Amino acid sequence: MSEQRLFSDEGVLDINYVPQGLVHREEEQRLLRLFFDFMLTAPYEMSQRAIIVGGVGSGKTALAQVFGRWLRDEAKKRRVKASYVHVNCRELRGSLFMVLRRVVKALRPDFPERGYAANELMEILMQILDEDDTQMLLALDEVDALIDAEDGNALYELTRAQEGRPDAPRRLSLLCIAKEASAFGRLDPSTRSSLQRNVVEMKPYGRPQLADIVRSRADAAFRRGAIPLEVIDFIAELASQEGSDARYAIDLLWRAGKHAEQAGARAVSPEHVRSASPAVFPTLREESLAQLSTHERLVLLGVARFFRGSKAPHASTGEAEQAYRVVCEERGEEPRGHTQFWKYLNNLKAVDAVRIRLDASSQGRTQLISLTRVTAEDLEREVLRSLE
Repeated sequence: MSEQRLFSDEGVLDINYVPQGLVHREEEQRLLRLFFDFMLTAPYEMSQRAIIVGGVGSGKTALAQVFGRWLRDEAKKRRVKASYVHVNCRELRGSLFMVLRRVVKALRPDFPERGYAANELMEILMQILDEDDTQMLLALDEVDALIDAEDGNALYELTRAQEGRPDAPRRLSLLCIAKEASAFGRLDPSTRSSLQRNVVEMKPYGRPQLADIVRSRADAAFRRGAIPLEVIDFIAELASQEGSDARYAIDLLWRAGKHAEQAGARAVSPEHVRSASPAVFPTLREESLAQLSTHERLVLLGVARFFRGSKAPHASTGEAEQAYRVVCEERGEEPRGHTQFWKYLNNLKAVDAVRIRLDASSQGRTQLISLTRVTAEDLEREVLRSLE
């Protein structure tokens, strides 16, 4: 089938894309504005340090970059000089020298690559800020790499940049970004204290929040009608199971769109999402399928057959059991009772072959079954191979 475009702006899903605003991070943005408001209202009067802490995919980097863009724009409106520079310390191997060289070159692109030590680069940076009569917010992403490599000395030097010039205007403020607050445990008490006064904690996204994030990106990246609501909810569900990782959700949305386009589909389906999900199914095939009983494999085959014939992201327990009974009839096996069938399902859940969750919208105890990391087609093929 010929490929057709489902995307209207694929760049919106790029890992380096910085959105205009962050869904469900309004309070965190407010805190950053509160911490660094002096750069706009009382420039050069003080310097500030703050920390953003949160797990993978919690939006730490995006929050800092959205705030940095707002700071630059707001400073321009108020005719105040302020710059924002964002560096990834892990990318720069945790080297203070490489971090400072990157920062200096952001201000002076023609600055030579070699010939200076880290302490000299620090002095040059402050001289440049004086020459330009400006102030800078320096964001140190994955700052734990800098702490590990430099044993805390790098942050000590950065936080003390103004001490040798007590009467000079305050030019440099720091925004440190880390996965965990424990990353700052190796710092000396005074440096740690100065950093930890202002902390922005990025709490994990809930499933409804992830759905809002996916919907926001889908609306901007795809043509109208290309991403059904059930697919948005399905991606949010998978992302919530992967540590509430919004970055994973956005990447999965993009990959599912590419699979759908390649198949010539008019819209993304749950099967495209399963195709796009990182494949850990070979581990299940090699280590777990052989350990399943015949009827557990038949249950799995029934689930695969259900999803091959359905565009729904989930199957109810009743639908899965009916599919299992059909498979048993095809293969001349006597189906087991409901209680035993439920035990089979839970065993399959334990080996990560299926996911099971309670349907929050139901009045009773309806369970919803889904496949996540494998397509129904691949699952059917592997189970049949195992049975034979």
